[in-house]
Amino acid sequence: MQRERVYRYFALGFLVLLAVLGLVLPTGARSLMIQIMIFGIFAMGYDVCLGYTAQCSLGHSLFFGSGAYACVLSVMHLKAGLLTALAISVGTGFVLAALLGPICVRLSEAYFVIVTAIIAAVFHLLAMDLVWLTGGDDGLCFSIPSLKLGFGDLSLYKPLANYYFVLFFMALTYFVLARILHAPLGKIFVAIRENPKRALFLGYNVTRYKLIAFVVSGMVAALAGGLYALTLRYCSADYMGFYWSVLPVVWCLIGGQGTLVGSWIGVALMSLFQYYVSAWFTYYLLLFGVLVLIILSVSRKGILGYIASRVR
Repeated sequence: MQRERVYRYFALGFLVLLAVLGLVLPTGARSLMIQIMIFGIFAMGYDVCLGYTAQCSLGHSLFFGSGAYACVLSVMHLKAGLLTALAISVGTGFVLAALLGPICVRLSEAYFVIVTAIIAAVFHLLAMDLVWLTGGDDGLCFSIPSLKLGFGDLSLYKPLANYYFVLFFMALTYFVLARILHAPLGKIFVAIRENPKRALFLGYNVTRYKLIAFVVSGMVAALAGGLYALTLRYCSADYMGFYWSVLPVVWCLIGGQGTLVGSWIGVALMSLFQYYVSAWFTYYLLLFGVLVLIILSVSRKGILGYIASRVR
C-alpha cells in the first residue's frame, strides 16, 4: 500500500507538472513533451503486459503501427473525426490482440518473445509491400480535421491545443488503467506474475487472464500509435519495425516495471538523450546504455521502484 501511494503521488504530481509546463514551455520543448506523453501512453500499455503478467512481448510495434494506420486511413478515406479515428485505432488494437493473443499467451516465456517478434516482423513486411495502401517506406501524409466541441472547433495544428489534447488522453489512460489494476483483476495479474503455477492451483484461468492483459496492452499501444500519427500528420511502415518493439521494454526496465507510471521516467530520460545529448555526442546511445546498466545494477525494479522501496 505504501508503494502504491508513492506511485499515485508521482503520477498526480507529474500530470500537474505537465499541465503547468504546457503554458510556459517554448515551442520546441513543448513538441518534445508531446512526444514524451505519447510514448508514456505506449509505455503504460506495455507495462500491463510486462510488469503485471510477466509477458515480455517483442511484437508491440504491430499494435502501435496498426493503430497509427487505422487512424490515418480512417481520416483519409472515411472522413472520420478525430475522436472517431482514435476509437477506430483502439478497436484495431483490440481486434489484432484478440486474434493473436490466444496463440501467443499459451507459449512459455522464450517462445512467447520469439513468436511475438516474428508476427510483428511479418506485418512489417506486409506494410512495406502494400505500398498502395500504406505508402511503404515513404509513408502517408494527411490533413487532420478540427475537433468539434460545443463552444467551437479545436484545431490540433495549434501546438498548445495539440499539447493538451494529448495530455488529456495520457491522464485518461492512466486513470482507466489504474482503476483496472487496483481492482481484483489487477491483483490476479500480480499473482500470475509472481507465481503462475500457484495462481493456477488456486483456480484462476491463467491463460485467460494473460489474454486480457495482452488485449488491454494492445489497445493502449494502438491508441498511442493513433496519437503519434495525428501529432506528426504522418505514418509509415517503419512504425511496425523492430525498433518500436524494443523501446517499451527499455522504458519499463529503466523506470520500473509493474509501477504503471515508472516507465514515464524511462521515456523522459531516453527522449532527453535523443534530443539534447545527441547534439554534442554522436554515439549518445553508448552513454545511455551505460546509464541503463548502472540503474539496473543498483535496482532491478528501476528508478521509481527503487524510490518506493526506500520510502518507509
